[in-house]
Amino acid sequence: MQLVINNLCKTYPGGVKALDNITMTIPKGMFGLLGPNGAGKSTLMRTLATLQTADSGSAKLGDIDVLKQHDEVRRVLGYLPQEFGVYPRTSAVALLTHLAALKGVGDGVRDRKAVVEQLLERVNLTHVRHKAVSTYSGGMRQRFGIAQALLGDPKLLIVDEPTAGLDPGERNRFYNLLSEVGESIIVILSTHIVEDCKELCTNMAIIHLGQLLYHGVPEQAENSMSGKVWEKAMSKVELSALDPKLKILSSKLIAGRPVVRIFSEWDPGQGFHPVAPNLEDVFFVHLKAG
Repeated sequence: MQLVINNLCKTYPGGVKALDNITMTIPKGMFGLLGPNGAGKSTLMRTLATLQTADSGSAKLGDIDVLKQHDEVRRVLGYLPQEFGVYPRTSAVALLTHLAALKGVGDGVRDRKAVVEQLLERVNLTHVRHKAVSTYSGGMRQRFGIAQALLGDPKLLIVDEPTAGLDPGERNRFYNLLSEVGESIIVILSTHIVEDCKELCTNMAIIHLGQLLYHGVPEQAENSMSGKVWEKAMSKVELSALDPKLKILSSKLIAGRPVVRIFSEWDPGQGFHPVAPNLEDVFFVHLKAG
């Protein structure tokens, strides 16, 4: 099953184009939707999740018309928004059982209970299943969010900015869980963190100001910039006097000194040396070109 999106458009009041003729095909596996805040990622996610309408265009998940057959989409959809609320004193097992009943999961109470227990074990929350979800750490809440999104064995899982605020350990556990899920279904991961795409996704897209700037394989995107990324450590005075014609990709302070990376088809001189491109370079070169 593939998700095929053609010429999808959405303009908000005031003339803001959140989606500007987005066209791409998303296959089974982990798909990274990369872009800065306000790029249009959440609008696309909410549209695919049937939470808002598009102005024009089409989206098909297999034989399902995503923009018209909302009930059919919801039967095969799992959705983890950037923020989700929980009942203050409700345990994970009780809340997940309630959500399973609402979604029509299982043939009865006993069958539903077995599904819930399996899901909690899958996301490694069995030991805290009787504790209130509101008392969970950020990473535990996100894992519970994945559990509720996996109710009913979805064919499409949409995850919006999932690792914001997680510590490195929780982030790694969440990565491992998403990677496992993405082996058998379509998982769309919306993020502004380049590392998320690098570590997780077999395919990706870069969106900025509602426009699709890149669509392809992360490794191929990096390889396409081989020999075109240059770096130099310099003083702050040198940075302020840098040639304005240079295409600066990024500037970071390392040990108190700016380290500048630029994009150039040829040797720019001025003390710059070639470096291996990374996905962050790809991200910035498309953003600055777009």
